[in-house]
Amino acid sequence: MVAGLTVVLLAPAGSPAAPWWPAAGIAVTLLGLAPRRWWWWLVPAIAVTTAAANISGGRAVDLSCWYAVGNATEALVVAALLRRGRETLPELADLDTFLRLMVAAVVGGATFATIASSGVVILTDSPFVTAWRALSVSHAASTLLILPLAMAPAMRRPGRWTGEFLVQLLALTAVTLAIFGPGQTVSLDFLPLPLLMWAALRFDVRIVAGELIGFAVVTVLLNARGSGPFGFDMHRGALTAFGLGAVVQAYILTSLVMALALAIGLEQHRRLLDRTASSERLFRRNFTESVVGMLLLRSTDEDLLEITEMNDAAARLLGDGGTTVGHGLGEVLSTSEPLDLVVARMLSGTLEGWKTESGLRARPGARVEVLVSLLSREPEPTFAAQLLDVTAQYDARRRIEAAEKLTSATLDTTPALIIVCDLYGEVVRVNGATTVLTGFAEEELVGKEVWDLPFASPGSTGYPTGLPTDAFAQVSRETDVITSTGARRRVLWNTGYVRDERDRPTYIVMTGTDLTAERTAAGLNRHLLEAAITTALIGIDPRGRITVFNAGAVNLLGYDAQDMVGTRFVDLLDPAQLADRFPGATRDEAFDRLVAGDDADATVPRDWTWISRDGRPHTISMTVTVAADTVAARLGYLCVGRDVTEARASQDMLVAALDKERLAVERMRQLDEAKNEFISTVSHELRTPVTSIVGYTEILEDGSVVDPAPEQRPLLDSIARNAQRLIALCNDLLTLGGLDSGATHWARETIDLATILTEAEDAVRPMAAGRDITVSFSSAPGPVLVLGDRVQLERVVVNLVGNAIKFTEDGGSVECRVERDGAEACLVVSDTGIGIPDDEQPQLFQRFFRSSTAQQMAIQGTGLGLSIVAAIVAAHGGRIDVRSAHREGTTFTVRLPLARVRRG
Repeated sequence: MVAGLTVVLLAPAGSPAAPWWPAAGIAVTLLGLAPRRWWWWLVPAIAVTTAAANISGGRAVDLSCWYAVGNATEALVVAALLRRGRETLPELADLDTFLRLMVAAVVGGATFATIASSGVVILTDSPFVTAWRALSVSHAASTLLILPLAMAPAMRRPGRWTGEFLVQLLALTAVTLAIFGPGQTVSLDFLPLPLLMWAALRFDVRIVAGELIGFAVVTVLLNARGSGPFGFDMHRGALTAFGLGAVVQAYILTSLVMALALAIGLEQHRRLLDRTASSERLFRRNFTESVVGMLLLRSTDEDLLEITEMNDAAARLLGDGGTTVGHGLGEVLSTSEPLDLVVARMLSGTLEGWKTESGLRARPGARVEVLVSLLSREPEPTFAAQLLDVTAQYDARRRIEAAEKLTSATLDTTPALIIVCDLYGEVVRVNGATTVLTGFAEEELVGKEVWDLPFASPGSTGYPTGLPTDAFAQVSRETDVITSTGARRRVLWNTGYVRDERDRPTYIVMTGTDLTAERTAAGLNRHLLEAAITTALIGIDPRGRITVFNAGAVNLLGYDAQDMVGTRFVDLLDPAQLADRFPGATRDEAFDRLVAGDDADATVPRDWTWISRDGRPHTISMTVTVAADTVAARLGYLCVGRDVTEARASQDMLVAALDKERLAVERMRQLDEAKNEFISTVSHELRTPVTSIVGYTEILEDGSVVDPAPEQRPLLDSIARNAQRLIALCNDLLTLGGLDSGATHWARETIDLATILTEAEDAVRPMAAGRDITVSFSSAPGPVLVLGDRVQLERVVVNLVGNAIKFTEDGGSVECRVERDGAEACLVVSDTGIGIPDDEQPQLFQRFFRSSTAQQMAIQGTGLGLSIVAAIVAAHGGRIDVRSAHREGTTFTVRLPLARVRRG
């Protein structure tokens, strides 16, 4: 309020506005520093205070109310703009923040000037423009002068400038008082500016902001009293009261922008230098003090990876005291890796980093792990290499490998099944006996969980024996093993842990002993006692008569067990099937041949058809085993049968479905081959007649046979044009066919893309004939060399430029240029044509794709050109990018690796 009252009292006579209004800057600063939750009462308080200051200074109440509303609104607008997206005022440490401050001050000053000038016009006879100009400049200057003091960064060691600061401040004060003092009418108002620049160059932003406030206060006060050159101009009538205020504020704003912007820019520069120096010190410390060997390398024409610097760890590791600086990395490492290829791939971006394990030429027997990464490409390629001594690990690995070879030899020569798995149940090793007994290859077993092993018997889960209760215990259990041929083997498993040096389990080892022979030779009674009621168990004597007919057989066939004892076993079998398998044999002979065939492999099931009591056939998986005593005397046979009628029906259905699927796939493959052959054949067959059409059309057009009538020439032109389109279509189809079949052969030579532009320009000139289209070609200075096929690359340029001409309307332009971009050659084709919608660009390089815009405009084309271009670019190791939008033109960029040319 005191500031506002003082300025109102010092306002020039007859002026409704003060030449400077510091209360505006104070109000904005107060609102900017206060929490947002206080604004609801601070804004009205600012309005009340402003009104009270104006009324106390003698202004009318109604005009004071206009000023109060404007001042409060201005403070709210500026504070909101500066604190948008943050809780506090931003620090005035960079030019972006200063520009934001200037924009906020101008907007705030314009807001106040609009409100207050409206009141001035309504309540006085002052012009709106004059009042708006003076008030906006006054309030913007107030905000720009006072607010930076609150936003300035903290001061840096203020004591070091004491002497210089006092000299500068006294000089600024003396010059300001002398220039704007009473009786001084000479226009020397530029003299304080160098002193303010002095402060901006030498002192902190906060000191510069403070000096600018003092300078502004003195300047305003002296000019308000009519002193100095500005006051003299008002006394002699050259300036009005409003004009004086505007001139003074413009002068202050000019000084402020010059000094404060310079101080902020220098402060930003100092901070950047400090951060850069800190980062450099940190990098240098990490480099020199790192326990990992580190090298800095550069790529030159003489040496691909020249060592420019190394740390102490690298010097100790290389064992040469740092004398390898200046030598190539290939002279230090004993590696067969092609370093030139590694460097080329890293520079082209196809390899992010190179990692290898290598020996050292200066330390035979030592091994290091090398990791090379690219640091920068300009001004010359620079690389960093990290070296890690892995000699101990390498020696340990060799010892482990020797131990593993011994272990493998031991396991492979052991006749028992041995399976090693980790603690999670995944198989990591099997021995040779396991693969021999089960019939499954090692790769079919390793990597699977124990419960998913292919030889596990149906229904088994988990480990065959379970797991031991502690690390020193073992568990045993018998289970069945199903071999790859379907044979069932009985195996006794023993499971135990492999322990480390702390007796902690690390692996699980399962050892299996094949007990099939012993268990097969067990007595018939044990088989009968363990038989399930759903399985048919039939005992047969050596003559083929049934001796035992269990409950499972009764339930399956419906016969009475007592009635079946003494009958022939073969009477249960389907007579037609029996005659088919044993033609010409009697029933007794058929039984002898049946059991004779099973003697060789008695446990392999075979499907037979059994006839039940009601005459229904049942498909039975039947196994006939020999029952013998301990001295191999044959007692008879045991037939085990399971009803697999439904299972076999399901299998037959599955086989039929698979055969049908295979037939469909084969048919589709044949159709695809027929399609490709048809396209190729049609393309070849079309070229001959179309070529004849083109030739005869040219003969008719040039009058070799007869001069065509004028009305016939358009028809001949149309025939020639459409024939050329058919030839282009045939060529495209043949090219695509060659790409699909791999029959296309590419030349590989060094080509200057600039020469291709010249040839392509001649090829596309007829396309632009008769069109109002500007087509330009340009190339970078010097040769732009790539490796590739000249004909195919020329086709890329012609296709892209031809498309650009075709899809550009009259009045547009097409530009084709060749340039370099790092290690790549760039072919850029841009136009101002119809463009490509964003959602259609992913399909752009698909065959036969045409954009919706081209279809709507009925622009002719096959949709093959861009797919051919993409295939040619990919074959040259490059890539193609597109940037376009609907109706905004299109730019295609083809990037190809530059050919590496060795100097000397």
